[in-house]
Amino acid sequence: MEKIIIPLAVIAVLLLVIVGTGFLIKSKLSRISRQAFGTDDILKGFKDQKRQLSETPRSVQSMTNIYLPQIQRDFPDFDYDDVKTKAKAVLMAYFNAVSTGSTKTLPKEIMTNALVDHIAEITETLASNGQKQYFVEPVIHACEIGRYIKSGGTVTIRFNTSVGLYSYIEDVNGSIINGDRDNKLQTVYETDLIYLQDADKMGVYGEALGLTCPNCGAPIKNLGMKFCEYCGTGIVEVNTRVWKFNAVNEQTKRRTAY
Repeated sequence: MEKIIIPLAVIAVLLLVIVGTGFLIKSKLSRISRQAFGTDDILKGFKDQKRQLSETPRSVQSMTNIYLPQIQRDFPDFDYDDVKTKAKAVLMAYFNAVSTGSTKTLPKEIMTNALVDHIAEITETLASNGQKQYFVEPVIHACEIGRYIKSGGTVTIRFNTSVGLYSYIEDVNGSIINGDRDNKLQTVYETDLIYLQDADKMGVYGEALGLTCPNCGAPIKNLGMKFCEYCGTGIVEVNTRVWKFNAVNEQTKRRTAY
């Protein structure tokens, strides 16, 4: 009888130790959860934090106040409000084109061939892999100038745009292989607007206009020139024809191939 009672006592002690340890662990987790999330349920705390992050817009690096005066000095006719509106429209058109798998509705008159081709390549790659990428309910929170770059014969204005949307990729069976259908993604996209300043370099972008002076035939390399530098003849302004959006990229890196 004593031989039976001793093992039972040992088991009882072990159970008390296990229960006590479990209680201490739960108590500690509850304390940590209260400190971190304001709730005793740590799983609920994680879920609430995830939901809060999905609803909080990301901030963007705004250099508008610094760069806009420089841009307007270089290009007096630059209409910032109009260009900013177009930058938003191009980004929304990008989301729509990738989601629908069609580039037909892209505003191609304000986009370079390189950007249109890039978007078409994304849709073709997805289709060939039996996948579909969705950008659902995109909402733009902020759009600001992030950089103003002069390089060679081109000038680039980079817009940083804070966006909230549902973003995910489905396979041929409709299963999600990347992203989240239930939680909104808050991210930042960069949209590049370029001004093809040097006529000799326009061919690189497929935008060559063959600009020459109507009087002496001399080449007009600076598209902002109002007079021929050789004979002084007035030149018709063509600036509105050469601003084009050339790139759309997600600044906030995620696990996605596109």
